[in-house]
Amino acid sequence: MENAFAAAASADGVFIQPRKFAFRDLESAPQYWFANNPILTHIENAFSILIPPGERFFIRAVRNYADRVTDPVVADRVRAFVQQEGLHMRAHNELNASFKRFGTDVERETVYAESVFAWIEKWVPKRIQLGMTAFLEHITATGAHTLFMEPAVAAAMHPELLRFWRWHAVEELEHKSVAYDLFRDTGGGYLLRVLSAIVAVALLAHPFNRIARRMIKADPRRVTRDDLQAARRMHRKAIPPQLRLIAQYFRPGFHPDEFDDRHFLAEWYAAPAL
Repeated sequence: MENAFAAAASADGVFIQPRKFAFRDLESAPQYWFANNPILTHIENAFSILIPPGERFFIRAVRNYADRVTDPVVADRVRAFVQQEGLHMRAHNELNASFKRFGTDVERETVYAESVFAWIEKWVPKRIQLGMTAFLEHITATGAHTLFMEPAVAAAMHPELLRFWRWHAVEELEHKSVAYDLFRDTGGGYLLRVLSAIVAVALLAHPFNRIARRMIKADPRRVTRDDLQAARRMHRKAIPPQLRLIAQYFRPGFHPDEFDDRHFLAEWYAAPAL
């Protein structure tokens, strides 16, 4: 594992450690790398398409308020967060480029995703952008939690992609409270936190759905009833527990660190396979 970055301790003693990820054999991954299912795969691929412009958005949203941080420990956490997100962007760009070999119009979807976040940055107040970041980081952390919590989800992934998503998941769990704490510590209250979450869903649910649907529609393989039923079975395993965790965000006293994921992190640290 090549690593030239310093770690920063989070509030619960977890270290936010930026790590470079290198695919070993991305070409070995089949087109339908998630359960051999076009629906599940295209949904995850659509999420991956949104990640690089989303990570840039997160970095800018945090940097807009980073100069208000006076605690050096918090400042270190913010810097480590930015480094992790930057490395995520690079890895996801490499993954997304690999979709081209299966006929996916990656450039079209990337340009569209970038335009969505550019519009948000232009028209949405910076305070709400930071609140959106805090909420979206909670969503990605719940997805990371689900990946470790539900063995059936991990078992359905191609090994190379599972290795990649676990790396990403670990870092999401490490920095899950950085944007939230920055939002809170710079004056973001409960009502604005909830409003920001609603704005995030309102502005991003449609683009995500649009990208996934276009990728499914452009795929020469027609979705069968078996594909649909298999996707529903997987969603029944993964989505309900994830939604329950997401809903906790709307409690007045919520904090991301109240969900203790340190045992998942310890398991991965013992054999990171980078």
